Amino acid sequence: MLLLRVITPDAARDVRFFQMSIDYSFVDGPRGGLTFDFIPCDHDFCGKYDCDRSNPAVFNIREEAFLFIEGFVARSFPDWTRNYRHWGTTWIGRDIWLNILSRFDELRRDVRGNAPLRAIVDKYVLYAGLMPRKYKFHRKALLTFLDRFEDRVRTVIQHYPYLLIGGI
Repeated sequence: MLLLRVITPDAARDVRFFQMSIDYSFVDGPRGGLTFDFIPCDHDFCGKYDCDRSNPAVFNIREEAFLFIEGFVARSFPDWTRNYRHWGTTWIGRDIWLNILSRFDELRRDVRGNAPLRAIVDKYVLYAGLMPRKYKFHRKALLTFLDRFEDRVRTVIQHYPYLLIGGI
């Protein structure tokens, strides 16, 4: 049986303007897929590659949300660009995390100041090509995400000297 579907011009226009929203949610524990895990660790790498992914303090975020943070990571931790970057596990110490978090205020100012989305992506997103092609920019959602992420990282690094980034 052959089924034909006729698409009206109005339906085609609706598809063309479909926009997705960026998922800024946090999930406790490893999630898999296109996510970044944040894994507390109490020892330096020093040849040890064990870390506890089942630690209750482990959390993760979606890749498209991480893209807004990744530029700060690369500026604060030069090994990010020489290391596995987006695709491996990177040990980052407390002092570097504090440096990364101190840079969030600049992004917050630009978002609150109604900087155009293209300007924000060009300035802060290290791999702009990985951003969804069409998406609705929710300024309040991004600001809330940055606040929650900063709070979560500060809470973890009070108790652990390292917070690893497990890439996709």
